[in-house]
Amino acid sequence: MGLLFSSIVLLMMINFMIWEVRFWFMMFMTFLCLKYLSVDVWGLLFTEYLYCDSMSGVLIVLTLWISGLMFLASYYSVKFIYNKNWLFSIMVSVLSLVVIFYFLCIHTLYFYIFFEISLIPTLMLIIGWGYQPERLQAGIYMMLYTITASLPLLVSLLMLGDLYCSFNMLLVYYINNMMVLYDVSGLLFLGIMGAFLVKLPMFSVHLWLPKAHVEAPIAGSMILAGVLLKLGGYGILRMLSVFFLSEFIFTQVFMIVCLWGGVITAIICVGQSDIKSLIAYSSVGHMGVMLAGALSKFMWGWEGAMLMMVSHGFCSSGLFCLANLMYEKLKSRSLFLCGGMINVNSIMCLWWFLFCIANMGAPPNVNLISEVMLFCSMYLYSSWFIIIILLMVFVGGLYNLVMFVSTQHGGVMSFLNSSFVNTCNEYLLLLLHFYPMLFFMLNVGYLNKVVLF
Repeated sequence: MGLLFSSIVLLMMINFMIWEVRFWFMMFMTFLCLKYLSVDVWGLLFTEYLYCDSMSGVLIVLTLWISGLMFLASYYSVKFIYNKNWLFSIMVSVLSLVVIFYFLCIHTLYFYIFFEISLIPTLMLIIGWGYQPERLQAGIYMMLYTITASLPLLVSLLMLGDLYCSFNMLLVYYINNMMVLYDVSGLLFLGIMGAFLVKLPMFSVHLWLPKAHVEAPIAGSMILAGVLLKLGGYGILRMLSVFFLSEFIFTQVFMIVCLWGGVITAIICVGQSDIKSLIAYSSVGHMGVMLAGALSKFMWGWEGAMLMMVSHGFCSSGLFCLANLMYEKLKSRSLFLCGGMINVNSIMCLWWFLFCIANMGAPPNVNLISEVMLFCSMYLYSSWFIIIILLMVFVGGLYNLVMFVSTQHGGVMSFLNSSFVNTCNEYLLLLLHFYPMLFFMLNVGYLNKVVLF
């Protein structure tokens, strides 16, 4: 209720708050929600429809943190270029509130409703504050993919509610724990998983994501990479834990598609020339590894999937911020035109290096722990997966090195202004992305408490 009232106050006073106050308001709400990281095994039942456990708690903190950083990242592009920055603030606040309620809901129909409502503010951000005219096509792509897969989800949740005579996920979980298990058919399994696989996105239903990222403003890219992709991952973990979905054939097919998709998207990344498109395709590969680890049904796979969602949220969002800072200075996102940045601004070169090694899963970042846990769970599932894992690690390191070398090394193009410098709020933005990745390493044991209900 505190989150609800705080968000309502933020929406009511949006015209009276200066831009910096909105940022600090969201960050203050993040610190107030840190208590959700230490909830006990049974979680916290707020009302009949709202429930918080360790898994939803860490994603709520991630949502508020990224939402606050969206204000900081959009300081130049929204406050000084567009005159309706209050409308932008409303969209960001409404989107974060909808996503938080999605993470808290245990009623399956409200769970579905908030899952679908999150599409509307995202579409408004892309269409209203995007850079190119193609943003309309990107919005249509996202709408078609999401809405097409959402109808089978609604039908499947209604059928499961009729089967269990309840729409309360907590009650259904206790019923299943008492070994009163119902056989879930393959079509029902596909109907439930389809919408979450599109939102994740899984390879082969991922084409909307690069288009949306390329056309979205920096705030849209941050919320897409940092939070909205986690809606699919959270939905899959929650549905698997509540309804005990165990369709063996489809699980194997999904794991193989995800892992090979990770290799293919990594190869696509090596040939990309647009920085934002490269980062978007790398997100598809990371989420594919996360999904494969979750479907392995091993505890290390589930814990690694949760850690991958959190670490990817900070790392991918930080990379999009770096790409946006370069775009604002150079008016180009091409890898061929942005070379030699180490000669222009060596401090930004350091930030590029830190985020690139974090994206490839190198120490001392928490991404390393998540990838080790996921790779171990996949190897335990099938030793043949080790071939795909080795390919993915090699090509993943390759495209991150290509991105770093292309942007930082080489000669400076003659048309560039070599005297630009970065401001303090840009360094603060990058620090607030990198700090959680680095210091979460000290508390990885927290994930041992991340139990599903």
